[in-house]
Amino acid sequence: MKTYLIRGVPQAVQRDGWWLNGATPRESTGGTAQTETSDTLRAGLLLALIALGDDLVWQVMPGLSLAVFAALLVIAALLTTQRRLSARTIWAIGAGTMLVVLPLIELVQPLSILIGGVGLTLIFATLAGLRSDELARGALRLWPIGTMRTISDAGAVFPNRMGSGWSGAIEAAIKRWFVPLALGGVFVILLLQANPIAEGWTLAIADMPVALPSEGRLAFWALLILLIWPVLKLTILRERLRAAPAPAHMGPKREGLINPASVTRALVLFNALFAIQTVLDAVYLYGGAGLPSGLTYAEYAHRGAYPLLITALLAGGFALLTRRWVADNKPLRGLLMLWVLQNVALVISSLVRLELYVEVYGLTHLRLAAAIWMALVAAGLILILGQIWKTRVSGWLLARAALLASLVLYLCSLYSFDAAVARYNLNNPVPLDRAHLCALGDAARPVIAAAEQGQKRQICPGNHRIDVPQDWREWGFRNWRARRSLAAVQAEAAL
Repeated sequence: MKTYLIRGVPQAVQRDGWWLNGATPRESTGGTAQTETSDTLRAGLLLALIALGDDLVWQVMPGLSLAVFAALLVIAALLTTQRRLSARTIWAIGAGTMLVVLPLIELVQPLSILIGGVGLTLIFATLAGLRSDELARGALRLWPIGTMRTISDAGAVFPNRMGSGWSGAIEAAIKRWFVPLALGGVFVILLLQANPIAEGWTLAIADMPVALPSEGRLAFWALLILLIWPVLKLTILRERLRAAPAPAHMGPKREGLINPASVTRALVLFNALFAIQTVLDAVYLYGGAGLPSGLTYAEYAHRGAYPLLITALLAGGFALLTRRWVADNKPLRGLLMLWVLQNVALVISSLVRLELYVEVYGLTHLRLAAAIWMALVAAGLILILGQIWKTRVSGWLLARAALLASLVLYLCSLYSFDAAVARYNLNNPVPLDRAHLCALGDAARPVIAAAEQGQKRQICPGNHRIDVPQDWREWGFRNWRARRSLAAVQAEAAL
């Protein structure tokens, strides 16, 4: 595969970067000279990133600045990684970085920060040189190991070349700097006495107030160091990031309370219990049979939605624990697959119950999130069903479940729940909770303004407005879209 040099970066630095083929600086052919080049490059990048992080993030409402800083971290990792990277890998890292920062550009919120943190960690683990089967475990180990390495390197800032411990470092500093500083101070005093203009400048500088960093800012710098330094030493951390392979099967390795006999009896009992629930749902939920007096469909739906979801989650866990005992037993496999199918039906009935409840009482963030969660659980149960049917190892299931959950969370970070809740409650015959509706975020403002214009009545008090970021670092794509939509609605109303 072809490799490429970066224009503007000295070749000596690049040789000490990813062109070392995984060798640490002291293992390279350049010896001490290349080690010092590497240390100088890392120290320079560390100072530059601390300054940029302070300017982009400190005491600024998070916005576009977080995405910019995340991209800068990836660039710094590329400059210092000691691996030979192909063009395909570099393009993949660039595309992955764009996907990671896109939710931060859309809107800085806990979910987008989580996606950004996890995504960057996986990118850094890739740059460290971990294989695909090592990425997950290496990513979990990156920050604890990186923090310990940062603390260790901080304790070795002064090289031990002229003595042992701190005494040798202090002795070396005195021998190198005492004479220059002492004589330099004398010369400064003499020159100032001979030059009144320079003396006036010096006195003016001395009278200027010195603004020392606050304790909070110093703590922020310390956090930046713990974040940046491991990124600059990824290849050196590679061996420590590697971990033993995960076991192929989950669950107990020997018989205990979970054994073939207990699993058989449990599956027979569980199938019978779930069959009763399935029949009741078929009669009352889908068949439209009349409920007992005093019980409404909304109450029936609300009481069953969440408990049935928890039941399905417990069932999925039990299915994973018992796979070891049913893998080679066809009757038990059939019972387990039947039970998982009933759990899928259970989750679907939970979704139907939730829909009935929303039709009566309206949509909220929690109910919308619950619907997404229920659909995700149903998909996970279907994956378990496929694992049992094809007798796949646990890694097969975990990889696909993680990919599915990541995709759902990523799409949720780009979707405005505020606008969806406002749109549903304003366009459907449900009780309107004005306090809840008017407390929604900026994305709901254009929806509410358009509804007020269409219904010729005021829904929320006051004029709708969305704050405009005063600094480019606070800019967000969702806020920009909401401001444009609101301006369009207000312009139409003014005609």
